[in-house]
Amino acid sequence: MAEKENEGEKKVETPAAPVISDQERDWAQAALADFNKGSYGSCLQYLGKLETARPQDTKVLHNKAVVEYYKSDLKKTDQFRKNMNMVCSQAHVNIEDLDSLEDVEHCVIYYNQAVLLYHLKQYSTALKIMSKIFSFVEPMEESLAHRVCLLLIELHLCTYQPEKALTLISYIENQFVSTDPVITTEKDMKPLEKEHKEKKPVSVDAATDAFRLKLLQYRARCYVLTHALKACKREIKSIVTSGGLNLSSVFLKGNLEYLRGNYRKAIKVLNSIPQNTPSFKDTGECPAVLFYNNNGCIHHYMGKPNLACFYIQKALQENDSAMKSLPKAEPSEPYSGRPLYTLGSNKNYELMYNLGVCLLHAGKPIQAFDCLTEAVQVYHMNPRLWLRLAECCIMAHKPDNETDFNIQARRKDLVQGVVGSGPSRKLILASHLSKDTKYSCEGQSYAIPVATIEFASLCLKNALLLLPDPKPDEPTPIPPEPPEVPAAAATAVNTPCAQYAAPSSPLSPQEQASLRCSILAASAYVSLCLGEYVLALGHAQNLLAQPKLSNAHKMLGHLYCAEALILMDKISDAIDHLNPEIVKDISVIYPGNDKDPEHDKGDIPTEPSKPLKAWYPNNIPTARAIMQYNLAVAFAIRGEMDKAGETLKQVWMSKGPTCDVPIHVIMLALYIELQLGHADISRSIIKQHSPQYR
Repeated sequence: MAEKENEGEKKVETPAAPVISDQERDWAQAALADFNKGSYGSCLQYLGKLETARPQDTKVLHNKAVVEYYKSDLKKTDQFRKNMNMVCSQAHVNIEDLDSLEDVEHCVIYYNQAVLLYHLKQYSTALKIMSKIFSFVEPMEESLAHRVCLLLIELHLCTYQPEKALTLISYIENQFVSTDPVITTEKDMKPLEKEHKEKKPVSVDAATDAFRLKLLQYRARCYVLTHALKACKREIKSIVTSGGLNLSSVFLKGNLEYLRGNYRKAIKVLNSIPQNTPSFKDTGECPAVLFYNNNGCIHHYMGKPNLACFYIQKALQENDSAMKSLPKAEPSEPYSGRPLYTLGSNKNYELMYNLGVCLLHAGKPIQAFDCLTEAVQVYHMNPRLWLRLAECCIMAHKPDNETDFNIQARRKDLVQGVVGSGPSRKLILASHLSKDTKYSCEGQSYAIPVATIEFASLCLKNALLLLPDPKPDEPTPIPPEPPEVPAAAATAVNTPCAQYAAPSSPLSPQEQASLRCSILAASAYVSLCLGEYVLALGHAQNLLAQPKLSNAHKMLGHLYCAEALILMDKISDAIDHLNPEIVKDISVIYPGNDKDPEHDKGDIPTEPSKPLKAWYPNNIPTARAIMQYNLAVAFAIRGEMDKAGETLKQVWMSKGPTCDVPIHVIMLALYIELQLGHADISRSIIKQHSPQYR
């Protein structure tokens, strides 16, 4: 991350024309020498003389714009953009029409435009420009060619296309990194280029070594994104051997251990960050923000969401401090007043996204909702983020269902009140056990971001609409395995089916299918809560129709189908979904997610993967008891009280150390006995389970 400013370094174009006098050549050489020394004032004086002598030379005008920008410490970005527009106008270059780029001499103008777009986080537009420039890379001057290659790789990584970046790295190594580091064409050698090579012959080797090291770092980053962990480990070892332990190598090594599941080792690696790291004002990257955020991510996956929240909040504080250290931009010049490489350095929205997810896992849905509503302002095209917002609303509506199985704690909810005393005392049974009686915010629009079930419905609609429709009658495609070597990257091109999910990596087709199951399950639940039974049935049937489905989602699909059908007075159809034998497993792992090609190679611990948050019911007997209880409800509603009573007895008899039953079983038993006219049995049940009776 700290290397971004180097990839985006401005390139000074050589001011030359078909005819150039010795005096003008001397001025050009002196201007280049002053620029390389950082003497921008003196450089501008020579460029002023050249401009007077050659007023129509667009290269002189271009170089003057670049030097003036450097003299302002890269702070007058708006002025530089205006100057570049003047250069384009004089050179008859349309920067937005890439097809008009036919002259290698104009590549530097397009390159500088791409650098600006990169720092403004307009990666896709910058990538289009750089892809066009790259077609001229062979006749290009070497130092510019190196910068073009590095920026193009960086843009591929910023747009989550590591396979394309790997292919590009292989090509660049074959073409540019050889035993002879100098690639020049003596024909059309420009005076400034010649002076540059004659003056600093040693720096070419040093520059090539630095170029090689950056390619190693990029390859390691590609392997991190493709989860080719063994190859990544080799690259990081080469990086440390070549360039020593620096900020980039520490974060790469920490990321590797994090992906391997060695969380404690990853924390240890992060704690070894060198003390002499570049400051935020020098690079646009705040090491403290990266350190705390990464620690938060690690602790999140260690199952410590509260500690993860602590670290990410620290990262937010460091990010705020870094942003406050920069001068405020003027409204008339929004990009001026601070260095170019700090324009895209605000990590507030990414951190808010991370904090929201951690708070959700920590059981704090309202706080999580506030964080995620801020993140969704920027990442509104991320379907997973909309699902997380809906989950916040659902958790705020009903924190968990495990408390319903704690009969000892819920017994007091059976009796609503006591009237009278002595022989005349009467017990008023509760009409319902759920405390969630108010589902709607009357007089309030669904679109207002409040953690309600109504807003959850809107979020889930957005999430479902953002996912691409799977092709009918076709299995969900599985993405190719991550490449082990660069050669494999040539065939493993980034699939067009990948779904945008910034700030996370794009969703693969398999991840899209898994996410769709989660969205449909949540949609069915929310629709039931809102009384939209037909819609709930549609979502549940769609969930069961998915080609690949986790066993937990399969159980939910049948339960939601049954509940919707019961509420629509289709009891017989509902009973078909409530067969306890349907529940054979309650795994929440999506089929195929547990198969990682790296697992068999000893890179990742052999411990079975498990969800970050436990799902309840947590065993098969309890899950089957839930199905039987709902079956008893269906029989009772149909009026078959005897059959309902027998089914309920089986549920109660199954209760034991390995099987929990919900408090609703007792309430249903009371209802059945009262319907059958067994008042004595009902009193006995109340006496046994209700503390108010005693």
